Amino acid sequence: MPLTLKNTITTDNVLLLIILITAATLRFWNYSEIPFMHDELSALERTKYTSLQDEINYGVAFYDTHPAGTQLFIYYWIKIFGISEMSVKLPFILVGLFSIIIAYKISKNWFNSSVGLIVAAFMAVLQYMVMYSQIARPYIPGMLFSLLMVWYWSKYLFDQEINHKNKNLIGYSISSALCAYTHHFALLFAALVGLTGLFFLTKDTWKKYILAGITIFILYIPHLNIFFYQLNKGGLGGPDGWLGAPDPGWFSGYLKYIFHYSYWMYALLLFLLSLSIYFYSKEIKTKQKFRIIALSWFLMIFFIEYYYSLLVNPIIQYSTLIFVFPFFLIFLFSLFAELTRLIKVLAVFAILLTGTLTLTLTRKHFQVFYKQPYQEQIINTYKCLDLIKDENNATIELLIPPYYRDYYFKKYNRKFDFIFYNSFDKKPDSKSFRKFVHDQTTEYFISGNLPLEYLQIIKEKYPYMIINEEGFTYTLRCFSKNKSQKELNEKIIFPGSNNFRNDLLSMDSTQEYSEALTYKLKDVIGKGYTVVNIRTTIKALDSAANPLLVINIADKEETLVWAGAEYSWFNNDPKDFNKVYLSHLLWAGNFKKHPDAEIRIFVWNRNKKRIQINNINIETTEKNSFIFGLYEPLN
Repeated sequence: MPLTLKNTITTDNVLLLIILITAATLRFWNYSEIPFMHDELSALERTKYTSLQDEINYGVAFYDTHPAGTQLFIYYWIKIFGISEMSVKLPFILVGLFSIIIAYKISKNWFNSSVGLIVAAFMAVLQYMVMYSQIARPYIPGMLFSLLMVWYWSKYLFDQEINHKNKNLIGYSISSALCAYTHHFALLFAALVGLTGLFFLTKDTWKKYILAGITIFILYIPHLNIFFYQLNKGGLGGPDGWLGAPDPGWFSGYLKYIFHYSYWMYALLLFLLSLSIYFYSKEIKTKQKFRIIALSWFLMIFFIEYYYSLLVNPIIQYSTLIFVFPFFLIFLFSLFAELTRLIKVLAVFAILLTGTLTLTLTRKHFQVFYKQPYQEQIINTYKCLDLIKDENNATIELLIPPYYRDYYFKKYNRKFDFIFYNSFDKKPDSKSFRKFVHDQTTEYFISGNLPLEYLQIIKEKYPYMIINEEGFTYTLRCFSKNKSQKELNEKIIFPGSNNFRNDLLSMDSTQEYSEALTYKLKDVIGKGYTVVNIRTTIKALDSAANPLLVINIADKEETLVWAGAEYSWFNNDPKDFNKVYLSHLLWAGNFKKHPDAEIRIFVWNRNKKRIQINNINIETTEKNSFIFGLYEPLN
C-alpha cells in the first residue's frame, strides 16, 4: 500500500530519532571516563593567559596553528563551567549530534529523506564521526559550520520560496565566517562554496550574493594578522615537523579507516550502492547538479591538500577532510529514490547495527580511545608505586609535560616525584642517560614513553620487568634490579646474533663494513607492530673513530628502511668497550608489497679508523597493536 505523506513523515522522524539516540549513546558511553587527548590538554594549557590579548597572541597565534575560534570558546567556557573532561567535551558532543541533523536536512533537501537517513545513520556510528565528536578541538565544530553554511547557501540559491531569502543569506554569511574562524581548511571550503555559487546566480540573486561575500571578508578582517602569521610558520611536516608526505595509497587507507577496516562494513557499503542502482531516483537528471557539487567539493579539497603535501609541505590528515566528508557520503548514496517504509527501516538498522558492532569489536573504540597516554602514564605509575610500596625506592622518568602532570595530580589528588623526559625540545642523549641510570641507588625504575634505546640502557642495571602497560601511543614499564616472581617477559619473535670467528672483529682503514647479519624480513617481524632491538659492543682504538650500527631493510635494490646509531652517542668510556644500541619500530603493513625484503645489520666504519667489535645481536619483540590503533588497523 502506498505511504501517505503523514506516514512518511512519521517514519522518517522515528528513524531519525533512533539514529540520534544511537549516536548519543555511542558518544556519551562511559561519559565520565572519556579522557583528554594531547591536543586538548595543549589547548587547556594555552588558556592560562589572564588577558584576552595575551590569549590571542600566545594561546592562538604563537603557539597554535589553528584559527582563534575554538581556542577562545574554550577560554571562556572553562571560566564558567570548569575544566573537567565532562564539562569541556559536552558542547563538542552536542555539536556532533546537531551535525547529523543538518546533514540529514541537506540530503533530504537535495535528494530525498531516504538519502538523508542513510547518511545520518553512517554519521551516527562511524568512528571518524564518533571520535571527533568526543574531542574538544576545531574539527567537529568546523564540520557543523560547514554544514550550516551549505544549508543556508542551498536554500538561498535553489529554493523558490522568496520570504526567507534574506534570512538564508544572513545565515550563510555568518556560517561562512564561523568556518573561517574555526579551521583553515573550513575557510578553504567556505571559499570553494562561495565560488561554486557564482555558477548559479540569477539577475535577482547576484547583487546580494556578492554583498554577502564582501560581508564574510569584512567579518574575517580581524583575524587576517593571525592567519598570515600562522601561514608564515609553515605546515606540520618538513625537516622540523612530525607529519610525513602522503604515499600513493593514502586515499585507499582513508577509505578503509572510514569504514572501520571491516569486511562487514565494506560488504554493507557495496550492497547499499548496488541497491541504490536498483532503486534509482527518476529525478536523476534534475538532481545531477547536487551530485556533481557534492563530489566536486570533496575531491577538490582532497586534491588541494594532497598535492600541497607532496609539493610544498605535508598538511593532509584524516581530520582535515572532515569538513567535506558529509558531502562524500551524500554523493555515495545520492542515487536512491524515496524508499518504502520497510526498506528504510531495514537499511537504517543494518547500518546502525553493523557500524556499532564494528566500532566496538573491530575498532575497539572504547578500549583504545578511552586510554590516552598522559592519563595512563599517571594511573599506571600509581599502580607501580602501590606494588612497590615505597615511592622513595623508585626512579621515575615519564614523558608528561608539567601542565599535564599537574592536571592529573589535582584530578587524582596524589603526587609523586618524577623526571620529565622532554622529547619536544631536546633530542635523546643516550650517553647522559646511561650515566644517569648507573648513578641511581633505587631498586626500581619506572619509564613512560622513553626512546626505545633508553629501555635497553635501563636493562643494563634493571634487567627484570615487573609491569608492562601499553596502549595508544604509550608504553609504561617498571623495571627491577632483582629477580622476582612478578617478572614479565616480552613476546620474542626472533633472536639472532653474530659471534665473530675469533669472538672479536678488528677493523682498520682497509675495512669499511663489518660482516652483516642478514635475514628474510618476514622471518624477523610479526603480523602487526614489531620492535627491532639491535646491540653491539665497540671499542674505538682511534679517538677519531665514530662508526655506526646500521639497520638496512631492502627489496633487491630498493631501500625501504635505513637507520643508524653513532658510537659517539654511547661511548661513556672512550678507552674501553661500549655497548651501542639501535631500536626501530616496524609495521608489517608497510612491507606487504615486499614479501622478499631482507634485513641487514652491520657496523659501518665510515671513518675507516681502527675499531674492535666483539658481537652483533638482534632481538625482535611484539609491540601492542593499540600503539596507533585509533587510525591504523588492529591485529
